[in-house]
Amino acid sequence: MATNRAPKQWQLTTHETITSFENWRSNLIYILTLDPNFAPFLADGVTWRKKTQGVEHRGLLADGEDVPQAQRKTAAQKAAMLELMLGQIANYCPVITRSRITKVSTSLNDIWQAIRQHFGFQTTGGAFLDLADIKLNPTEKPEDLFQRLSAAVEDNMLTTTGGITHHGEAVTADESTTPTLENMIVLLWLRMLHPDLPALVKQRYGSELRNKTLATIKPEISLALTSLLTELQTCEEIRALRLTRSSKP
Repeated sequence: MATNRAPKQWQLTTHETITSFENWRSNLIYILTLDPNFAPFLADGVTWRKKTQGVEHRGLLADGEDVPQAQRKTAAQKAAMLELMLGQIANYCPVITRSRITKVSTSLNDIWQAIRQHFGFQTTGGAFLDLADIKLNPTEKPEDLFQRLSAAVEDNMLTTTGGITHHGEAVTADESTTPTLENMIVLLWLRMLHPDLPALVKQRYGSELRNKTLATIKPEISLALTSLLTELQTCEEIRALRLTRSSKP
């Protein structure tokens, strides 16, 4: 009989990317949700106090009468479950001190931010400008570049916990990918591969783009990418040859 088994959690290493960190974080959250005792601490906005003298049970309160008696937990029980959960997270995150997670943390988001800061993944207003430095590496495939670009854009989306304001106003809801943003990512990707590629795509797929978005036909573009780039290279060679001939006396 088939059973649902959680993916095996792995430890963070000293060399992580934004994508690998997010994969690690997502898998760890899934692992933690399998234990109902950890569920209360995984909800958005849940916080606790630092583990210091004078603060009992990390500031957690006992359940009230609105919780069924069989499910009620005392503040001490909640604190014990929290300590277990933080210990689990620390086990898989040896790149920062254990006490930063088990004693100093005040929420899950606080832990994620500490890890992101360690790797230099902190999101700032200026980090968006780093998109201009993304280029195709010599050993990289075009699709790899697209995934790297997509991950960078997603990492720069505004969140309620990011601490970045927009026109002086705090963000009230996490940003999500819109069709226009998807189109923009594909457009940037095409320009990174070749400055003239967007114009060629518009010419080649003009009829489809009348009623479809650019992001919609991205799979088709990917399949034809080699021929499209070859065509652009051929055009460049022809122009260079003509210039050479015209410059001769």
